[in-house]
Amino acid sequence: MKFNLLLAVILISLSPKYQAQYQFNLMEEYLQIGSGNYFIHLDKENEVKKTVMSVLKAQRFTYQELIFNKGKNLYFAAYYVNPSDENYVYIIHAVRGREGYDLYFLYCLNTLMHHFEYVEGKNLYELVYDPSVNKSKVLTSFVATIISEK
Repeated sequence: MKFNLLLAVILISLSPKYQAQYQFNLMEEYLQIGSGNYFIHLDKENEVKKTVMSVLKAQRFTYQELIFNKGKNLYFAAYYVNPSDENYVYIIHAVRGREGYDLYFLYCLNTLMHHFEYVEGKNLYELVYDPSVNKSKVLTSFVATIISEK
């Protein structure tokens, strides 16, 4: 009986969904600017929005009205220049995958960055963070640039 219970606990702790939730909950509790980068996969748009807002609340970020693009491939993208060290920027973006959404939290150098390209309808877009353009001192949504129209 004890062996079966132990085996069940081990199997549950090894499941990918449990690990992702545990990683996020653990990091949400201790996450601070500069503490590291992480990624989480979520199944639904409302889960992405809830996760983003809980991280912002935990960080006490000041932010403008954020744009969540319902049903779009680029669901969310925002940046926050570190007010205590402008050499670093915190970038959050969520992109729709085959099954659900991939949500990224990145703390990195405040330099020109090409994140990825994606298709929306027939148009090709790229998400690029450019410190010469993106200068806001609060968490601010930023949009992708169209590469080609069809």
